[in-house]
Amino acid sequence: MRRPTGLSRPAAAGPELGWEDVQAGRCQAGIVPSVIVNPGSSRLRARTVAIADPGSLQQYLTPRNSMCLLHGDEGVIGLGELARFETDSPGAADVWWEAFCADIENETEMPGVHGTGPLAFGSFAFDGDRSDSRSVMIVPETVIGRRAGVCWLTQLSYDEVHADPPAVQAPPRKPVGLTVSDGVVSAQGWRDRASQVRQILGDEVEQVLLMRDLMARAAEPVDPRWIVKLCADVLPGSWTYLVQGAVGTTSKVVLRQFDGLITARTLTHGPAARTDSGPLLEALYGRGPVAELHDRAVRWSEELLRPFCRSIQYCPFPGLVTAASDRMLVTDISGAPLPSTRSLSAVGAIHPAPFVSGLPPWKALETIAEVEGVDRGRVSGPIGWIDSVGDGEWVTDWRGAQIDGTDPNLVHVFVGQPVARDDDVDLLAAELEDRVASTFSLVK
Repeated sequence: MRRPTGLSRPAAAGPELGWEDVQAGRCQAGIVPSVIVNPGSSRLRARTVAIADPGSLQQYLTPRNSMCLLHGDEGVIGLGELARFETDSPGAADVWWEAFCADIENETEMPGVHGTGPLAFGSFAFDGDRSDSRSVMIVPETVIGRRAGVCWLTQLSYDEVHADPPAVQAPPRKPVGLTVSDGVVSAQGWRDRASQVRQILGDEVEQVLLMRDLMARAAEPVDPRWIVKLCADVLPGSWTYLVQGAVGTTSKVVLRQFDGLITARTLTHGPAARTDSGPLLEALYGRGPVAELHDRAVRWSEELLRPFCRSIQYCPFPGLVTAASDRMLVTDISGAPLPSTRSLSAVGAIHPAPFVSGLPPWKALETIAEVEGVDRGRVSGPIGWIDSVGDGEWVTDWRGAQIDGTDPNLVHVFVGQPVARDDDVDLLAAELEDRVASTFSLVK
């Protein structure tokens, strides 16, 4: 597979903006001392304190070495980099993270609250066995979070651990001179690949999601916070993410685990918005070919999630999710996790989800490797966070971007479209162009 140079390499860290006097009103005064000092220990120390509402979490993101997973006003951000682990699988990353947490002196005012305390943000390659991009886990020095009106600050250090809040940053600037061009897969190239896939599909592979890639180039380094702000402003109901240059927004939650519940989401593409809504309404009642495809995807997800749960349940009729030009059937499969279940291990078991690969996913993955012709890198791989007890939140998408690791002026953008055996390639190509247009309309 061909890929842009440097897709997997991290950009050099740049200086962060200066500190501002924002401590007033950010912390609850008097409840804890400002510093934990343990000169006799060389172990990593973490401290979590409850804080007053810090306002928009985005305003603390720095131009370099920051990460986030935000959903409306809630979510978590990470600042700085304390540790990093590069791997090729979520399972290996989970083993590393569990061992890493075992050696942390963890002090918290909020025991048992998911997402508090030490976190690791992760961004994983779509196809770790074939990609030149390495999956990465990053442990930030500072975490700020908000959930259900509760806000917290976690600081980690091998030295002193301060409870001071980080600085509010200057807002990001829109990149100058932004232009968009074809990547490895042009519009005609995608048509050719879709036609090839239709000839391959049969009983073993029912559907394959194929990507088209584009290059967005600016005259100066692209500030990833600008993309975060753009996505969060336009689609506030979606999950907006940023980890190691992988950035975008999505409604596609791979898996969430917290408060004694684990939930995996199954999505199936519905007919395009420009077409008759009759088949989609029929599918919502569990009838028709789209409903049948969705049902098989649900049963596949249930089978892979079941080893991690004591019990599983889901509604027999799908719901509907709309985002930009997409209309998707959705079923959330929920279960009571076994005591040993950790979110990252479960993610590793169910990735790649059918909505970013096809059905069945592992067969579709082989077809993608044979036909697609471009390395997706970490786009459409799981991205999210895990806390010290294994709870976490992981998302993915068939549309996303990755800032090039060696050329910070370049953003590699992917937009996908599913292909089934009986589909009309011309109609699929038109739907894909609509999706591409809606993606780049955000920039305008």
